[in-house]
Amino acid sequence: MSQKLLITLAAAITLVILIAGISSLTHKHNTSSEESSEIVSGTEMIIVPSEMPERISLEVPAGFTETNSQYYEKYYVCNDASVIVTGEDLTIYGQDVKTYSEDVKAQYQNTADDFLLLSEEDTAVDGVDCRLFEFTYAIKGDGVSQEMQCMTAVIIKDERVYIVTCKSHRDTFMNYRQPFRKMLESIRIADEEFPSAGTAAAVQTDASAVTSVS
Repeated sequence: MSQKLLITLAAAITLVILIAGISSLTHKHNTSSEESSEIVSGTEMIIVPSEMPERISLEVPAGFTETNSQYYEKYYVCNDASVIVTGEDLTIYGQDVKTYSEDVKAQYQNTADDFLLLSEEDTAVDGVDCRLFEFTYAIKGDGVSQEMQCMTAVIIKDERVYIVTCKSHRDTFMNYRQPFRKMLESIRIADEEFPSAGTAAAVQTDASAVTSVS
């Protein structure tokens, strides 16, 4: 599947999720803050497939617990904040992290209300290049709005991309910003295991052949 087709499909999925989220916000605008956080977690913008990728490990901030939803098989939450790790194999061989990050950023710009890029930087995670950007956005319904702030890290290793998304309501984000940064520093991505020439024929091709540290 081409990169252009993948992005188009992701955009279509995102729009469906946002529409569903707006409907939920309109129906539940008088609910408690706890219920509001559940609504927000159900309006995530899916940029890559929702599977938790293998070979990646990280130390989530204190207070975050593991959960799941119809969109993500595994992610972490604490009050109104969430940490989501997704990944996929690159569809364009050799694509660098900067180029892929531009595609991810464009998806947010095209699907989120009031998107505003706050910062963008190149850094390293576990010795590999990482693109980190922060932005604010809104999810709006009829007279209802969720103002959000997000930190997203894009990492590429062994022709596989990993995306770590950390977000909360805009007015509480600073409570989580430093723990989010520390969590990103804790990320470790195991090297892909390649068979030697003498044993290549005996290597399994299913998921059991991949060592996961997640």
